[in-house]
Amino acid sequence: MDRFDYVIVGAGAAGCVLANRLSEDPSIRVALVEAGVDRNARKVIVRMPLAMVTFMAPALAFLGGPKFMSWFETEPEPGLQGRAMALPRGKGTGGSTNVNGQIFIRGQREDFDGWRDLGNPGWGFDDLLPYFRKLECFEPLADPQSAGRIRLDGKPFYDGVDPAYHGIDGPLNIAPLRSVNPLAFAYLEAARLAGHPFNPDFNGPRQNGVGLYTFTQKNGERMTAEAAYLDPARDRPNLTVIAETQVTKVLFDGRTATGIAWRRGSETGTIEAREVILSAGSFVSPHLLMLSGVGSARDLSRLGIPVVQDLPGVGENLQDHLDVTLEYRSKSAVPYGLSWKALPRNIVHVGDWLFRRRGLFASTTGEGGGFVSTDPASDRPDTQLFFCTGRANTQAASGFTGHGFLMHVCQLRPGSIGRLTAKSASPDDKPSILYNFFRGDSTMQVLREGIRLARRIMAQRPFDAHIDAEVDPGPEAQSDGALDAFIRERVGTLFHPVGTCSMGRGEQAVVDPETLRVHGVAGLRVVDASIMPRIVSANTVAATYCLAEKGADLIKAEERALSRAA
Repeated sequence: MDRFDYVIVGAGAAGCVLANRLSEDPSIRVALVEAGVDRNARKVIVRMPLAMVTFMAPALAFLGGPKFMSWFETEPEPGLQGRAMALPRGKGTGGSTNVNGQIFIRGQREDFDGWRDLGNPGWGFDDLLPYFRKLECFEPLADPQSAGRIRLDGKPFYDGVDPAYHGIDGPLNIAPLRSVNPLAFAYLEAARLAGHPFNPDFNGPRQNGVGLYTFTQKNGERMTAEAAYLDPARDRPNLTVIAETQVTKVLFDGRTATGIAWRRGSETGTIEAREVILSAGSFVSPHLLMLSGVGSARDLSRLGIPVVQDLPGVGENLQDHLDVTLEYRSKSAVPYGLSWKALPRNIVHVGDWLFRRRGLFASTTGEGGGFVSTDPASDRPDTQLFFCTGRANTQAASGFTGHGFLMHVCQLRPGSIGRLTAKSASPDDKPSILYNFFRGDSTMQVLREGIRLARRIMAQRPFDAHIDAEVDPGPEAQSDGALDAFIRERVGTLFHPVGTCSMGRGEQAVVDPETLRVHGVAGLRVVDASIMPRIVSANTVAATYCLAEKGADLIKAEERALSRAA
């Protein structure tokens, strides 16, 4: 096979950004290698926003969702009384952007300034804002007439959005839902009565408050990384997409990466490259480093893996968001659900999406949001709320039948630090993953107080006509002990793993913040969510797109310097 300048491993959010940006230079030859199938962006199950609730539901596997999924699992977690947690990741070109909830939130200024202050100059909020603006087409500003259909108190919902924080001509469309369930507005009014300010733009100057989420959607359809970045670049002669091909290791000559080894069924081979870029995510990227001899020398030697570079931080610093779900049964049929009463409306929803890309199937049900602090002494939100206008839920809920709604309570900065380690020298053996939830600095206090805060919202007058009963955890769970028991039994992650190839310059750092090169070796970089030194206070996909845009710029700047030197 031909030799490339860059071979990118993994076609998720980061990999698709890199493939597009690096191949903009026709003199640079780029290969994008993906373990899953290609050309997913036009498949109905991917395009339909509501279909995301089917990807992790075994009873709905016949719809085809499992082929877009790769599953990992934690070890028995001591802080969860030995309970193991399932950890799904997206598979195929588009990666997890094919299967996620599409919510687009950047995080807090303090998150990125914290990255900078940990020894990563150039990664503060002001440094990254130009990249956030570059990547997005923010529909409420790019097409105000379209966004103006959503109104609150008689005024356009997005009045007052500050254009200084947004782009309007980037490849990734960020849009409000085309159809909002009336219950989402009841949530906003209830939250206001409970003392929470309205915020029309969680990606603006402040994150605090409640509002409606914006999504990676366009014209009522999901927009994936493949659709936004890869498809517009596919026809470039210097970009080669190699799908359904598993990378088994990075190849080295001494301490210089020279390419990758791959397999496709019973077929195996290698691809030579001037540089290898790992963009396979927070589970696969560190695992590939370990299989290739980059990691803790002691651990690699024990597994019989020849050591290329002793780098003990590989696989360490694993972080994710913690989430519990309050479930309510509704006495009204306003929430989405399957029932005889709602049958005519649901039939209309099918037609509404097929012909107008509106209605239930253009929603994820996770319509209302909020960022609040459970600490009266701090204005910085430590909790994210997701108000879902139906009972179907990727984590745990009753399902699609009947009518009800959910309130997710997510701890934004749990404090737990986990780890990922290779089990063997074989790429067939998935890594060992341990999050260490509720150990060390990780406590239940924020989640416990977040549940009480959410209950105060649900107790307000706008929900009087809707709430029949709290199903989970149930009204009897009031004491600290009862809520702790509920949390320990039901808590999950939001499937936002980060940190396992952390950037920095300390002993545990894996990549250099100025180049994203792996410390101690040449020709090898990591560009994906695994390089985040700390998790952001929001869904992680926006920050992943951003760091990939910046990473591409860093690489292209080196290319320009090399050209000038030549």
